[in-house]
Amino acid sequence: MKKIIIMSDTHKNQVLLRKPFLQEKDVDYIFHLGDDYEDIDGNFDILENKQLFRVPGIFNTGYQDGSHPRCLNVQIDNWNFLLVHFLNDVISVPPTTDIVCYGHTHRSNYRELDRLFFINPGHLKREKDRGSEASYIVAELTDNTIKLHWKNLKNETILTKIIDK
Repeated sequence: MKKIIIMSDTHKNQVLLRKPFLQEKDVDYIFHLGDDYEDIDGNFDILENKQLFRVPGIFNTGYQDGSHPRCLNVQIDNWNFLLVHFLNDVISVPPTTDIVCYGHTHRSNYRELDRLFFINPGHLKREKDRGSEASYIVAELTDNTIKLHWKNLKNETILTKIIDK
């Protein structure tokens, strides 16, 4: 089994950015979905032995001037992810994509459309923002199943969804 922490919209809040890593052990991958993806830079203890994938948010200069790609395709084993900050930036979804991970709204979300899954971890900006409690996703991958756990900063599971290949 491989484990991913999926986070978004940390907005320079180092305290909240670090909390998921205090709660989750044996993480293999980190997906940061922007605003502000640079927040994770310098957190060498968090990044050690983990692979980081990230996309810029709307406040990033590279997002604004087009020098950083707004979408990133990531394959882990036989699962294909499309990472994006602002869902409106998705022009087309590659046909092999299983899960679209997005942020921007500061609200956790899960939707399925014809076996394509859209997930939003929420935000880690403050304890509560835009009426939503801070949250992130822990994804546990096997070859044929992904278990998605939306968690709050009290390490409580808010929602769990299981996706089978």
